[in-house]
Formats: sequence, structure tokens, C-alpha cells
Amino acid sequence: MLLYIILFLAGVAAGFMNTLAGGGSILTLPVLILLGLPSPVANATNRVAILLQNAIATARFHKYKELEVKPVIHITIAAIVGAIIGSMFAVEISSGIYDKVLGVVLILILVLIFKPKKKALAERKSIPKWLEVIMFFCVGLYGGFIQTGVGFIFLATLNLVEDFNFIRANAVKVFIIMCYTFFAVIVFAISDKIMWHYGLLLAAGNMIGAFIGVQAAVKKGVGFVKIVITIAVLVACLKLFGIFKLLGIQ
Repeated sequence: MLLYIILFLAGVAAGFMNTLAGGGSILTLPVLILLGLPSPVANATNRVAILLQNAIATARFHKYKELEVKPVIHITIAAIVGAIIGSMFAVEISSGIYDKVLGVVLILILVLIFKPKKKALAERKSIPKWLEVIMFFCVGLYGGFIQTGVGFIFLATLNLVEDFNFIRANAVKVFIIMCYTFFAVIVFAISDKIMWHYGLLLAAGNMIGAFIGVQAAVKKGVGFVKIVITIAVLVACLKLFGIFKLLGIQ
């Protein structure tokens, strides 16, 4: 019962974090790993929550007419193709290699979170469609493989493609992530990598957390969330890089 409570609360926190900009998987994935799931299984199981959360977010953005799908169909398809390939790599890669890759990614994302933001350039050059397709194929490839931190990558990439305002960029982000995660979940499910009871419980927490986060004061929540992310990432990295085993903790 304690295991389920911890997982549910992690989902609530992740849902709240995702309303701030993204990064919920930075918390849920380490929690799943710390609870004993092999990192590839944790990665796959986490996608169930991501799919359902983004489906609700997409519906809400569409309801408030903040989401326009037609202009982003080409980059959505590119991201889907990339994610399918990325998820196939995630299924085949060994747990030991995946642990090291994930550990490095978590550290890099943590650095990016605390990196001071630079002011946007006044002029923006137009990017050709073919280059947009390549860019989002690569983002989809990463999202299908690891997913963690892909929300930040999407927002940064969307900002290169077009001068989206924050609301519209998030609307496009959740729509594309929803689309490619649907196919990633199929790949992981066929490979029998998903712990469904964990994934659905996590999804319930994510949805509740997102509902709370919409009404929360963003400025008051960011500092606390960063502290939680930092602790979770550092502890998870100690596990992923085998430090706990060297110390005789596991």
C-alpha cells in the first residue's frame, strides 16, 4: 500500500510540474526506478501516464481554442516516425547501457533547469519545412527513446520554428507528445515492457496534479519543484551509475 501511495503522490507532483512548463518525468522516472523497476520498464510504464495526461491537456487546449493542428501536421508526423524508432531502440537496449545514458541525460537536464535564461533575439530567420521535419524527427527520436525532459526540448525547438506564445507552444507540445506517445505505448506494450497497474495509478496522479497546478501560483511553486527535482535526480543518478552498489546499500 505504501508503494502505491508513493507512486500516486509522485504522479500528482509530476502533473503539477508539467503545468509549469514540463519535466514531470524527471520526477516520476527516478521514483519508478527507486521503487525497483528496471530503467527500461520504468521508461515504458511512465508512458501510460504521459499519454493520458497529454490527451486531457490537448482536449482542454482545444476547448479553449488555443490549439491549431493543421500548421503542425508535418512536424507531428516527423516526431511520430522518430518516436517509433526511438522506442524500438529503448526496447532493445540493455538495462546497464540505458542506466548510464539516462543518468547522463538527467544530469544535463538538471544543468539546463538551473541555467540562467537568455533574452530572445529580436530577429528570427525563417526555417525551411524540410529542416523543421528533420528537427522534430530528432526530437521524436529522443522522446521515443527516453522521454525525460522532452517537454523542455519541444518548447525550445518550437521557439526556433515559430514565435509561439507560451500557451500556444504548450498546446502544440502536448498535442505532438500525445500523438507520438500513443505509438510508443503500442511498441512498449507489444514488447511487454509496461507495468500497467503502476502506469494507470501514475496517470491518475498526473491528472489530479495537473488540475491542481493550473490553479496554483506558478511563482511560488517553481522553487519547491526545482528542489524536489534536484534531490530525485541526484539520488536516481547514484543508483543508475552503481554508486549505491559500491557502497553496499543494494
